Amino acid sequence: MLTEKVISYLQGIPPFQFLDEETLKSLASSISIEFFPKDIMILGQDGPPSKALRIIKKGGVKIFLLNGDEEVVIDYKSEGDVFGYLSLISRDKSRTNVMAVEDTLCYVIPRDVVLKTISIEPIFGEYFMKSFFKNYMDKTCNEMRRNNNLFREGEKVLYTTAVKDLITRTAETTDRDTSIRDAAMIMSKHKISSLVITDKSSYPEGIITDKDLRDKVVALEFSTSRPVSDIMSGPLVTITSKDTCFDALSVMIRHNIHHLLVTEKGELKGVITNHDFMLIQGTSPLSILKNIDQQSSIEELGPIRDRIFKTLSILLKEGIKAASVIRIITELHDRLIRKIIDLSMPETGPVPSTFSFFVYGSEGRMEQTFKSVFRCAIVYEDKNIQTPKKTMDRFCAILLEKLRVNFEKCGMPLFDSHPLGNSMEIYGDISQWTDNIILALRSEHSHQVLNARKLLDARTIYGDISIVEKLKARVFSAIRKSSGACSLMTEYTEKPKSPIGFFKRFVVDESGEQNETLDLKKKALVPIIEPIRSLCIAHNIHETPTIIRLSILARKGYLKNQLKNDVVSAYEFLLHILLQAQLNKKESGNDIDNLIYTENLTLLEKKSLKEVFLLIPALQNCVKGLVPRQEATA
Repeated sequence: MLTEKVISYLQGIPPFQFLDEETLKSLASSISIEFFPKDIMILGQDGPPSKALRIIKKGGVKIFLLNGDEEVVIDYKSEGDVFGYLSLISRDKSRTNVMAVEDTLCYVIPRDVVLKTISIEPIFGEYFMKSFFKNYMDKTCNEMRRNNNLFREGEKVLYTTAVKDLITRTAETTDRDTSIRDAAMIMSKHKISSLVITDKSSYPEGIITDKDLRDKVVALEFSTSRPVSDIMSGPLVTITSKDTCFDALSVMIRHNIHHLLVTEKGELKGVITNHDFMLIQGTSPLSILKNIDQQSSIEELGPIRDRIFKTLSILLKEGIKAASVIRIITELHDRLIRKIIDLSMPETGPVPSTFSFFVYGSEGRMEQTFKSVFRCAIVYEDKNIQTPKKTMDRFCAILLEKLRVNFEKCGMPLFDSHPLGNSMEIYGDISQWTDNIILALRSEHSHQVLNARKLLDARTIYGDISIVEKLKARVFSAIRKSSGACSLMTEYTEKPKSPIGFFKRFVVDESGEQNETLDLKKKALVPIIEPIRSLCIAHNIHETPTIIRLSILARKGYLKNQLKNDVVSAYEFLLHILLQAQLNKKESGNDIDNLIYTENLTLLEKKSLKEVFLLIPALQNCVKGLVPRQEATA
């Protein structure tokens, strides 16, 4: 009876569900049951290895490490999860602590049964090894951060600190009917720069700051007897106390605010400000944001780009994940570009019609590194009766020429004016862009094909975002209908070959000879970017960042969740190792490129990199069969 219940339970849990009936029945007959009371230590760090594989039937466990007095939580596992596999297989000491966080009931499979099952069904062991891919990549990145001689362990660093640790006092509140004078007196009494305004049910609905009192009351001679609701700002932007300060900083930059409400379990916990970040860090990316907004000339914007990349350097050295660093750098860089455009617009004359200024390639995917090639273009609506196409084209040409000059003054790389060939400009209406991109995708010139693919990562940073969305919808549809264009999209995912030789050494050129350098973008990042982009085109997904694309594909069922998790971990690892290599070259005064020196990698880094290359074919296989392989007949 017990065996039947066990079999029924295991049939819903991977990888047991992959076993045939006879193997599963044999395995289930050897299973026993163990009970662990809450807070009992099941496995101890540096203690004896696990002698069995345990499946949680009820309850949950915490897996963690102790580093001195500091507890580092690695994972929580609950019903249906398995633990103890690596320790069991290696027969080495247990590397982590495993503690029951509540009364826990486990099915227990002895080591010899596990080993026998692996010998009969290799997929059983492969599943467990693949499930550790994410933690394996994270472990490698952590070692890279620890090895950075500028990383200061033990210091309270801004980007690894929880928001709750930044709050020094509870938020002061008042109701919406309080007079402006009384609100100002509350702020003065408590020596605070902001005051949260609540509704009749005491729920926060707005905020006033020193700036509101200065700009909305004193400067405009507004009556201080009026209710504070007349000058409050809303709706409120909030973040939870469990989020990191880095997350809070990203939110503040995105919304261009200097005060952020912190909540805990749905209740107001406190308010954090730009000043709080500066007290911890001594400087803040928000200060760069403020500096950008304050400038009134192109010349004043010149030094800011260097400050942005200096901030990127600081973030990397403080051990922040590369994907997170790139996110905040993108926010700052976008703001700089928008400011340059704002200052350039008066020189172009009146704007004839709405348009979208967009970026593409790595900038479009929000994945800019130290080696940046700025790519931009303009698209506008089709057949605007009030604005002839010639008028709009003349405006675009003038604006782009002004931007070329002003970007150069700010130290930005010059953009390509003819990415799709000399006869095609980087401005035009939706129909014109659609035809040009499809034509370029079918071109015999690899340069045009490559740039056409990059244009599929278009992202608006100035103007009407809906125009680029219409363009992408039109282009994606045209690609799906054109077998020739589709074939080029999918064929490319099959071309890149892994730089791993027969003996698992890195091979970096076509001759197969050994070389100490490896083009990480060409050999690793692009083979991940391309199939993901093709999948998004096939399923009409418009988002551009690679990691976001992966999440959407998995959520909609177009990509297995485990593969998504592994690719996300691999991609973040690749970004980190590339940015670190570029940073080292930049600080040494060497030319920045996408090459890494494989001989300089640690053994763990090399092993992780090889695991990435072994993962890429699984992703590329997802694209096969999406579209017809033959050219459509006329």
